[in-house]
Amino acid sequence: MSIEVLVFLLRVLAGLSLLAFLFALFYIILRSARQFAPQLPTARGFLVQQLSADTSGERFALQPITTLGRSSTNTISVNDDFASAKHAQIVRENGQWWLEDRNSRNGTRLNDDLIARRTVLADGDIIGIGRYKFRLEVVE
Repeated sequence: MSIEVLVFLLRVLAGLSLLAFLFALFYIILRSARQFAPQLPTARGFLVQQLSADTSGERFALQPITTLGRSSTNTISVNDDFASAKHAQIVRENGQWWLEDRNSRNGTRLNDDLIARRTVLADGDIIGIGRYKFRLEVVE
């Protein structure tokens, strides 16, 4: 057997070993990701746009972190000149929904009161962003 054939076979063996290593690494990462996926919190609530006292509009499923504001990068875009680009966010922690103002220009309202700090939400609460109002529906 010539030296060129031996070097070629060693290169093929090294390439196959590298592929096997990468496949094993990918498999381990995928298996780990699947273990944690069921533990991620799921949406257990909705925001329903209130068009008037007795008329509802669009319904939005809440994510573990739901952002609201004028920017299109938010989870829920609020097309209102009185809303800031990054106006507020709703976060699910320890089984509760929390509302936070994100230093918006006109503030965030909860049941017609301006909030000054992070506040726990309850089913039926009305969140005001600019001229928009959203009712929280909690699904237990």
